[in-house]
Amino acid sequence: MKIKKNLLLFLAGLSFIIDSQAQPNPSLVSLQHFVTKEKPTVFDSSYNDLHYLVGNNLHYLYPIYQLLGNNKKFLGEFSAPVYYDLLSQTVSFVGDYAGALEYQRMSDTTVLTDVENRQIGKSIQQLKNIKNADAKRFISFIAPNYSVIMLNEAYNKPLHRAFAYSLLDDLYKRGYHYLAMEMLNPMPDQELTKLTYKTGHFATEPVAGEMIRLALELGYKLVAYEDPLAKQHTATERDSIQALNIARILKQDPEAKIFVYAGYGNIAEKSTTPDFIPMGMAFKRMTGIDPLTIDQTDMTEESNFSFGNAFYNAYLEKYPISTASIPLDNDEPVNITGTTLYDLTVIHPKTTYRDARPTWLALSNRRQPVYIKPTSKGQVFLVQAYYQFESFGAKPGEVVPADQTYFSTGKGYYTLFLRRGLYILIFRDMQYKTIYTQHLEVN
Repeated sequence: MKIKKNLLLFLAGLSFIIDSQAQPNPSLVSLQHFVTKEKPTVFDSSYNDLHYLVGNNLHYLYPIYQLLGNNKKFLGEFSAPVYYDLLSQTVSFVGDYAGALEYQRMSDTTVLTDVENRQIGKSIQQLKNIKNADAKRFISFIAPNYSVIMLNEAYNKPLHRAFAYSLLDDLYKRGYHYLAMEMLNPMPDQELTKLTYKTGHFATEPVAGEMIRLALELGYKLVAYEDPLAKQHTATERDSIQALNIARILKQDPEAKIFVYAGYGNIAEKSTTPDFIPMGMAFKRMTGIDPLTIDQTDMTEESNFSFGNAFYNAYLEKYPISTASIPLDNDEPVNITGTTLYDLTVIHPKTTYRDARPTWLALSNRRQPVYIKPTSKGQVFLVQAYYQFESFGAKPGEVVPADQTYFSTGKGYYTLFLRRGLYILIFRDMQYKTIYTQHLEVN
């Protein structure tokens, strides 16, 4: 593997629908009561799709209304695992990471046996020569050996976008000037030169928005590679079209270096079933280029697959890491779960919180916690911070907030993580109506 190059040099030099096992979240409990009892005017019993647009305006509570207010319908249509996965995604958009993790926990119906848990624990205890390398430094170090790097994410975990954000500076310096993202809008109305609601569905999640803003600020060219007809195609057809769209970059610019940011197993270099060819495998076949593929979904809190969380917890019990890490066995990268689908596995430490907000929202220390005290008590539910420069000539609903939260401290403060700059704060009630706005400068 190309990763071996100069490795030693590197080594020298990260219910709420109330459930008996869940700790109720007061904000979501009150919102669920509001939706089911008060029936807000935007509640739509025919709602069948996960979207945030009401007209041409982003409405971050809209899908939560539908999922909480009509849970019996969605549980019937989607099954419990899919329903809770959708809830996990929607609350992650409003900055509730603990809620996202709890809903994902509820979506996983697999129960490991004692034998399986013991086997996983035994496999971790048998690891003898593990070193945990800083993932950001390690990837940056080996990046010059590749022309294409593929990193994946789970849609409900902005932590993964925060890690991708941390790589942007170093990768750009190493010649990676294209950022191809599955989340970008592939339709003719796309907006890829600035961030708006037309940039893409998942691009409207605030941490994804910060990632896109930084990429544009650094000089990356954004590339939307999603199949615009994905719903009409098979999974293999969709992934092959994705691979073709990425390969077109190299046809136009043979010297290009590309950072690809994808969802889940799309970047896999092998197939786990005979009837599916993932995008990473298709790209390799089309171009003859062996990309560096990096998974961060298996070894994160509430892992992407049933056994993953058991591996994750057992590993952190033996190796209590404090920063995103890549495990090395005898100085060679190793995938702890035994998968051979990817070149590298990033293991994230467990999240630490400040005022119910993840501390990784500081985004490589580019942002700082800012305490917001509403002047009106009782009505405020959601606090959002918008960049002032993005708001000129645009409605608030057309741009993506830098951060937002419905968590308040015991003293009534809301904690937002913000970069230095000028902001417009919007204070909203449970109906998503603007109570008032306020200007803010962060020094």
